[in-house]
Amino acid sequence: MCRWISMRLPADGRRDLSTGSGRGREWSIAMKRKRYGMAAVFILGVLCIGYFILYITAVDMTNKFTWFWLLMGAGLLGADGLLAVLHHHGYEVPGKLQVCILSVCGIGLLGFLVIEGIIVGYGRSKPDPGADYAVVLGARVIGKKPSYNLEKRLEKAYNYLQESPDTKAVLSGGKGPGEDISEAQAMYEYLTGRGISGDRLILEDRSVNTDQNLGYSIAKMTGSKEKVVIISNRFHLYRALGIARKKGLSHVQGLGSGVKWYTAPNMYVREAFAVMKYTICGRI
Repeated sequence: MCRWISMRLPADGRRDLSTGSGRGREWSIAMKRKRYGMAAVFILGVLCIGYFILYITAVDMTNKFTWFWLLMGAGLLGADGLLAVLHHHGYEVPGKLQVCILSVCGIGLLGFLVIEGIIVGYGRSKPDPGADYAVVLGARVIGKKPSYNLEKRLEKAYNYLQESPDTKAVLSGGKGPGEDISEAQAMYEYLTGRGISGDRLILEDRSVNTDQNLGYSIAKMTGSKEKVVIISNRFHLYRALGIARKKGLSHVQGLGSGVKWYTAPNMYVREAFAVMKYTICGRI
């Protein structure tokens, strides 16, 4: 066996508890903790795979990050199975290695939760009325119709433009696979269809990601851009605002919209990884 397998138990997988009631109780407690830990890993694995099935059934497979849940679930179940086989054959992972693994996982989980807390906090922000520009970030268009997430952004944009009659809006988003028109054009048709004057709307229809959304949108702005509001889904605001500040917008605020409950885990977990990537690369 590998070096990290420090100890082999007797053939029946149990220690002799007759050496002392104190040591016997400690061993019994340790075994219970291991069983609970293995059960938790198994349940998490099943939940991840169950969520993957729910997502592809209720939504679709266009979001590549969805595979994360299947891979995570398979990894957890595989790890649980490996530990069970080792335990069955009387092998145990050394205590120091267990502490090391748990410490790394704990630190990673803590960092992940901190990032998620920041994302959630920024998503609740409320901008001041009367901005010079509102930038509406694009999202998927189904044919010529805005998707649910894009429609929710547009509802926020419509309400903000109604409250701030002097604000102009940059509608940002190019044309992606499966889209008959650009995201910018779909947003324009939605807002003009609800009575917003086309003179207040500026189309930016070349961008294919958030970085380009904001870079190309800023280039479309003329005159004062002292106050800018970015409109997107709540999970997206922290990264979008960080990019905007990197690109020179000093007074920028966010206005966020919600998502369907069963898409929230996928959106927020994916966004946390995107925030880590952008932070490491110095893009926010």
